[in-house]
Amino acid sequence: MEAKFAFFAVLLSVNGMSLMAHFQSGASQTTGEDDANEIISAATGNNTIVLDAAEVGEEQYRWINNIGEENPSLNITSNTEYTIKIDNPTDEEHELVITSDSDGNINEIAKGPEIEPGEDGQFNFTAEQIGELGYHCEYHPDQMNGTITVTDFSS
Repeated sequence: MEAKFAFFAVLLSVNGMSLMAHFQSGASQTTGEDDANEIISAATGNNTIVLDAAEVGEEQYRWINNIGEENPSLNITSNTEYTIKIDNPTDEEHELVITSDSDGNINEIAKGPEIEPGEDGQFNFTAEQIGELGYHCEYHPDQMNGTITVTDFSS
């Protein structure tokens, strides 16, 4: 039997700016398993990626994973379906876009739902090719962005 708990906490407050992060804690009755090993670059053992929107300064936004990293690098395996969960406690709309760069051309390969202030959403994503992808917010691409490294599922 496994139980998971999620909560929000203010991590930093300096000059009136607060950083919010979403944490997920797990407890399991299976012996020999370490919950810390279930989280690898924001991807949990059940193929869920948590990327929450956070305001880190006046009109400054970042993606935050479930261990508090800003705009984290994500490591996933090819041909594996992931659920990407997003919570938006900010006052702005956000939308996660996943892109590939082929011969200098940026191509959109997946897009999550538009997430209104105070709302949350999720979508499923499967990377079929190994290599590096990018992700960003449709509305804040210069502030909310990162990389996704896709490895072969047999590695």
